Amino acid sequence: MNVRAAGGWLDRLSPPSAVLEIPTMAHPTLEDVAARAGVSRALVSLVMRGSPKVGKERREAVLKAADELGYRPNVMARGLAAGRTGMAGVLAADLHDPLFATLHDGLAEEAGRRGVRLLLVGGDGRPARERAALGELLDLRLDGLLLAGPRIAAAEIERAAAGTPVTVAGRSLRSARVDCVTGDDAAAVKLAVEHLAGLGHRRVTCMDLGRSRLEKAFRAAVDEAGLTAVQDVPWRSPGAPTAVLALGDMTGTAALTALYRAGLDVPGDVSLIVHGDAPGAAETGVTTVGAPPRELGRLAMGALLDRIGDNGTGEGRRITVPPVLTERATTRALTP
Repeated sequence: MNVRAAGGWLDRLSPPSAVLEIPTMAHPTLEDVAARAGVSRALVSLVMRGSPKVGKERREAVLKAADELGYRPNVMARGLAAGRTGMAGVLAADLHDPLFATLHDGLAEEAGRRGVRLLLVGGDGRPARERAALGELLDLRLDGLLLAGPRIAAAEIERAAAGTPVTVAGRSLRSARVDCVTGDDAAAVKLAVEHLAGLGHRRVTCMDLGRSRLEKAFRAAVDEAGLTAVQDVPWRSPGAPTAVLALGDMTGTAALTALYRAGLDVPGDVSLIVHGDAPGAAETGVTTVGAPPRELGRLAMGALLDRIGDNGTGEGRRITVPPVLTERATTRALTP
């Protein structure tokens, strides 16, 4: 079929002069529910607000009518009228980060406990996208914002906090009006080294992917425990390390793979501790150390909701979540 013929065929089906009308679906209103239930709009409003002044029979009739019509109250409009939306925004720098899933569990748990709904958006791991998402959340005029592991500049976060309560999880900022909830990474490294020393290990190595600050913390912890930090020594040689501390989830995965490829038994030949909440650590029996992400999320959301309750006033707080070492199958006492 040529273009001319195809055009004529289409013209016969839909003449150029015809207007294609697409039906729109109107949201049911309080008036619709009142008419369906045979009551006044004011009574429906009382039922939707949970007022105890409505009798059981009428309440059930209103709720039944609302369910049949598919009525849902406009939370945003109600919140704006009351000066609060009852909603907080959560901006995750990278939704693909496995750590965020557990962190979000803590956020949602605390928000649910205090009757607040969450609106979640992601920055896709890119500062430009994160910046745009932050602007979109600010446009919605939510009660407050929680930024999880933000990668945008501190000045941008400070500007956002000028107009709405803001709490940051997983990053420390010097700010008079932003609450920051973080783990103590240096304390986690020290706890791991002390644990290895207690298991009888004397030669330990650190695997690190660009986290020089924690490399320094590792060396300080090793010196304090009286151990020897070993680097670039072939496995199975007389001076090879008997324990490995991997800094970060991805480093932990790389470390375990490298040890297996070297033909080493973990923990028979080498013990391994991963700093962070490595994906599948519990299922695969990997020993981990770090601030529990769920607890970090719970405390961060609590800090934000407290700041919302104070109308964004008060000095910015610094909340540190202490590390927890969870021993599993990749560590054991050194056998002489």
